[in-house]
Amino acid sequence: MRTAFYKIQDFLITYFNSADWQNSISILKIISVIFSFLLLVAIILIIFKIRENIQRSLEIVKKNIGPDIPPKEATNKKWQTILDKLEGINESDYKLAVIEADKILDDFLKRLGYQGEDMGERLKQIKFDKLANIDDLWQAHKVRNRIAHEPDFQLTQTQAKRTIEIYQRALEDLETL
Repeated sequence: MRTAFYKIQDFLITYFNSADWQNSISILKIISVIFSFLLLVAIILIIFKIRENIQRSLEIVKKNIGPDIPPKEATNKKWQTILDKLEGINESDYKLAVIEADKILDDFLKRLGYQGEDMGERLKQIKFDKLANIDDLWQAHKVRNRIAHEPDFQLTQTQAKRTIEIYQRALEDLETL
């Protein structure tokens, strides 16, 4: 039994000291370098794929959870268009300004998560602590409804400006203007 052990030991020592072993080591080194390089490339690709999936997931979560609020600059630009309509002398521009102001606020309330089939249902959900001018806002919305549903409704520039000021205050309180 001892002789078998020594024979194996002698064989291994002879093999490891031979040129065959040196050739085997060289081949193993080359294979190891190639394998390491391929693993590194695979790791880099996996990292990019994971990063891409995380970004996509964050966008989905952001879209589904957080309100999709347009930037203030876009709202300010739309709002300036409304204010410009109040400076003219055409009653139809005043009416259009009130309708557009109501729509901007309604869209914003939808994005904040207020539910309902129309602006009136969404306004019912707003508490006084969220919008201090909620009563005035109801009056402004009633003006908008009269414009939309009463063809002979007359709107003066003064009424239009007052109504727009109410919408503006509400949008400022909600921090969108």
